[in-house]
Amino acid sequence: MNTVTASQPISIDLFCRVIDNLGDIGVCWRLARQLAAQAEVAQLRLWVDDLHSFTRIQADVRCDLQSQHVQGVQIEHWHPDRHAYPPPYPFIIEAFACEPPEPMTRPLNDAEHVWINLDYLSAEPWVQGCHGLPSPQANGAKKYFFFPGFIPQTGGLLREADLLTRRDAFQQDDQAYQAMLNRLGVAQEHIQALLKGEMQQMFLFCYPDAPVLTLPEVLSKLEQKTLLLVPESVALRIPELAQGQLLIQRIPAVDQADFDALLWRSALNIVRGEDSLVRAIWAGQPMLWQPYVQEEQAHLDKLQAWLDTGTLPEAAQALHLAWSSADQAGSTAALARCLEPQVLHLWQQEARAYSAKLAEQADLASSLLSFYTQVARNR
Repeated sequence: MNTVTASQPISIDLFCRVIDNLGDIGVCWRLARQLAAQAEVAQLRLWVDDLHSFTRIQADVRCDLQSQHVQGVQIEHWHPDRHAYPPPYPFIIEAFACEPPEPMTRPLNDAEHVWINLDYLSAEPWVQGCHGLPSPQANGAKKYFFFPGFIPQTGGLLREADLLTRRDAFQQDDQAYQAMLNRLGVAQEHIQALLKGEMQQMFLFCYPDAPVLTLPEVLSKLEQKTLLLVPESVALRIPELAQGQLLIQRIPAVDQADFDALLWRSALNIVRGEDSLVRAIWAGQPMLWQPYVQEEQAHLDKLQAWLDTGTLPEAAQALHLAWSSADQAGSTAALARCLEPQVLHLWQQEARAYSAKLAEQADLASSLLSFYTQVARNR
């Protein structure tokens, strides 16, 4: 008997285990807020195993509370010493095969619950064949594979309904931009230079093996001055310095709203991991993406699959592959070529067009709710 109908408001349990680099909780926190804001969602609980790490991207979170509400989301601390768990909601989203606590999965059954594993983002061709497939579990329930992606045959990308409108407004709002730079500790003389167009902003957020010394080598020789903003825990091999036309400045950790705003006003965004890739796509600015390094160079296959979804200039594709291969000489040559006016103009056009093309597809949160409705209706 179907005890959950598609017309009922949806209640959701979203489980997240914090692994490293904050990518998992970054995705889940964005997704939780977006789902909780949907009219058809009655309740949402975000289960997180590491609240301390969570506070690095959301300062309002308190580490001493088992349950709390932040920005419209009920946050539950999931930890080994917790013994009392409530009954699971009808829609269970297990992020990245994090294995929710057994008391929450033991009662799951196909008549009352839709259980999915929200998998990692990939553009590799096999993803669309696996998206939506059921996997029978030991307790008799089915867990469905759900893949974010870049084509309509996948679950799409995280994108708030008003995101591109807010982006476009911020790119024209110098007062809001100046306020953000003040929060980051940028000197007034540099803020004024940025506002007057005498200096351009770039942003660096990479993994430790990135060939970062490419940047001072190339950027210091440009005609225009560049302010390269680097988070304090990132790229420790690159010094904080002024060299030629380049000024490098360390900035404190920022919340997700300021992270987006940084990307929106940067002439070049160098980012790492999946959450940052998606946010850089929506910025519509030239970007250089570094996937997480995997054994046997599997990350280069993942990178090439993503490159194949767009039409980046040849030099920009070469830059991506050299950067993710830790090839400093190759990165230096490719970056210098990418920043030549004609190539840079093509890169800028492609970045904006790629963002607009992907925005025509259903976003991840909407796709998840549609999938739940489809499964609930068909059982």
